[in-house]
Amino acid sequence: MAYFKNKGTKNKPNWIVEGSFGTGKDGKRLRIKKTGFRTQKEAEAYFNEYANSVNKGTIKVEAKNIVFSDFINQWFDEHKSRTLSINTRTNYKSRIETHILPYLGRYKLTEIDTMIVQNFYNHLVDEGLKPSSVKKIIEIINNCFKYAIKMRLIAISPTDIEKLPVTKPSIEYWSKEQVDFFLNQIEGTSLYTPIFIDILTGLRIAELCGLRWRNINLEKGEIEVSGQIVFDRINKVLIPTDILKTDTSYRIITIPRILVEHLRAIKDEYTPKESDFVIQNRYGLIYNPRNLSMNFTRAVSHYKESIEDITKRKGQAPINYMQLPQITFHGLRHTHATLLLLNNENIKVISERLGHKDIATTLNTYTHIMKEFKERTASLLDEMFKKP
Repeated sequence: MAYFKNKGTKNKPNWIVEGSFGTGKDGKRLRIKKTGFRTQKEAEAYFNEYANSVNKGTIKVEAKNIVFSDFINQWFDEHKSRTLSINTRTNYKSRIETHILPYLGRYKLTEIDTMIVQNFYNHLVDEGLKPSSVKKIIEIINNCFKYAIKMRLIAISPTDIEKLPVTKPSIEYWSKEQVDFFLNQIEGTSLYTPIFIDILTGLRIAELCGLRWRNINLEKGEIEVSGQIVFDRINKVLIPTDILKTDTSYRIITIPRILVEHLRAIKDEYTPKESDFVIQNRYGLIYNPRNLSMNFTRAVSHYKESIEDITKRKGQAPINYMQLPQITFHGLRHTHATLLLLNNENIKVISERLGHKDIATTLNTYTHIMKEFKERTASLLDEMFKKP
């Protein structure tokens, strides 16, 4: 038998369900009480699913005694952390200890309902956290509850809440003319090879720094992405690791003949070992991705400042001057993808090349190009159906 009642208001409903369904093995009556439903229909659906699960033995009744702080720590330590890179693991742990445990840790696993999670979300926003940061915290909770469902401790996840829209940062990239201009400016410097490789492959900077000569097949014109360099923020050391961002980050990228010849020339000159890193710092050691990023940013900034100085002194810009936007190193990855899209490369090929989880990720990331494609489509239809 179940009891349903709205304890909220018409504008902010809060339906509650209370019910009982038989007795457990210990002879005690099995009862349930849960709040946070937006409609009576949701509350009824939850009760029916829960009751059926218990009757079929798919939900462990003893879950009501599990404290959430114990469960999420166990889930993280014994399950989730094994799938994460070093710094991602550190970020997860920090979010759990800083935000999740102080607010939700005291609850029993089965006590946490949609209303509690919604209040937690609102609390994080009120504290001044950006919606994108709050989203990452809620994703941790959601993954934890998914695991609880697999372990038959709960029937549904209470994380279906109302969220603020997350504003995506604008994509920064260079045109082909800007790329050619900058490469011409840095030719002969230590920055040329890493910049050249990244523009032609779209590698993440950590993947670029983790690239070894054994990962490059010059005969086939392929690069195998299977490792990266991360900075362990706890132990303050650079670590080569074979744990990448996602499963789809492990991939093989075809490279153009111009890059093959550039890499072959380097290999012929220095005869590196197969285990050597392709990109090294000035001392022949692992290149810190952060340092590479800063060196690139400084190089772009230095060039822009030099142009401004010349312009002020001579009253006009040099003949070969080109306006060069200040972008981050990651902007080179966006540049790679954008240039391919603008030249009509298949979106599936680009998605796999970037190591994205799926095509939707690629489409959502490069919406600026999709707008241009829409305009092209209109022009194409005009051309197809114009009257002679």
